[in-house]
Amino acid sequence: MPQKPADGSILARQTMQEAVLEHLRNMILNRQLLPGERLAQDELAKQLDVSRTPIREALHKLASEGLVTISPYKGASVAEFSPSELEEIYSVRSALESHAAYLAAQRITDEELEQLEVLLHQIEEAFQKKDFLRLLEVHHQFHASICVAAKQQRLCKLAIQHLELTDLYQRMALSLGRGARDPVVEHKEILETLRRRDADAAEHLIRIHLQLTVSELLELFHEEQNV
Repeated sequence: MPQKPADGSILARQTMQEAVLEHLRNMILNRQLLPGERLAQDELAKQLDVSRTPIREALHKLASEGLVTISPYKGASVAEFSPSELEEIYSVRSALESHAAYLAAQRITDEELEQLEVLLHQIEEAFQKKDFLRLLEVHHQFHASICVAAKQQRLCKLAIQHLELTDLYQRMALSLGRGARDPVVEHKEILETLRRRDADAAEHLIRIHLQLTVSELLELFHEEQNV
């Protein structure tokens, strides 16, 4: 009967895989690896001084995130930015999240409203400190919390999946030097509609917020491609 590996070895292996994944993700987001660039497992393993296994697993994970494409003939390469894909993702996200906000306005609890208030303060703090990565993290939690408050499991799962996809584009935008417009006012207005249990207003504000965001991202990436 094979021996069970020590807990420490399992943790070390997981930590190494996570470190490789995060390193490759950052190289893509920071444009050290350019769109369309081939990702040879042997070269990456040598560069990072690891075996091919964590490289292979990281590439498959990045492919599921949309940052890498894997072809049976060409292997792995950095995904190329697609404005049409970005628009499609935001279109789906807008439909899902606006409906989630509509439901949340009718079903949200006092405790969930308090949690959104805490997240709003954290958004404001991160924005004032120009800590945009932290801002994206808390922004994600704010929108995800609204989806949870809708009390509809399938809707929430799909909405958060598309929220995660757009997080990647937001991080790519930050890597291009994009800051962020003041997010506090918009999110405060959304929170107030939830407090008032105004379902129609909550649905409308989420749609407007996401439309402004995708327009800003498309403009930024258009400028980048024309440089």
